[in-house]
Order: sequence, then C-alpha cells, then structure tokens
Amino acid sequence: MNTKKAMPALLLAASVLAAPFAMAQGSGRTSTRPMTEPAASAPAPAPQSSPYVQVQQWKKGDRLPTEFRDRQYVIDDYKQYNLPAPRKGTRWVGVGAEYYLVAPNGVIQQVGSGS
Repeated sequence: MNTKKAMPALLLAASVLAAPFAMAQGSGRTSTRPMTEPAASAPAPAPQSSPYVQVQQWKKGDRLPTEFRDRQYVIDDYKQYNLPAPRKGTRWVGVGAEYYLVAPNGVIQQVGSGS
C-alpha cells in the first residue's frame, strides 16, 4: 500500500530534478562557429526605440523629448557647469555631454557646452 503512494511522489521528484539537465543540453547540434559570432542567416536586430540607447543632439527651437525633461536630468547647480543663470521659467537639462536651456513646454531656448 505504501509503494502505491510513494511511486508517484518518487516520479514527480525525479522529473523535477531532471528538467534543468534536459534544458541545459540544448539541441545536440555542434557548431564550429564561436558563440559570439551571429549566424549568417540571422536577421539583423531591430532598432531600439528607447531614448537611452543612443544619445541624440538637439538644436535651438527643437522640442526636447519628455523622457529627458524628468527631474534626474535637471541641473540645479548651473554655475558648477559654467552655464549662465537660467531665465525665469526655464531650466538647464543635461543629456550626455550637452546642456539645454528648456522652457516648460520642452522647447530648447539655448544650447550650452558647459565646462
């Protein structure tokens, strides 16, 4: 009677323990190509839509994307960066190595190089 109850529990435990080993074996194919080199027929990766992947540069009159107007990009101590005092209602925003004087609506008023 005890073997009838123990057998399903034993099979369940064996399958749980064997699953990681089965997944680690892969497809069983061998390749002479290094793992870092993509296959010739592999499609090119899709371009990233995140604004953090590639730092863009904007010019006066452009609208700075909302993502870069977040508090983490605002420069409060503009003197430390050799930037002029921001005009009333504007603030300095640092993106990459560029500094932008931005109006509340996101329009860039001035581009500064800072220090």
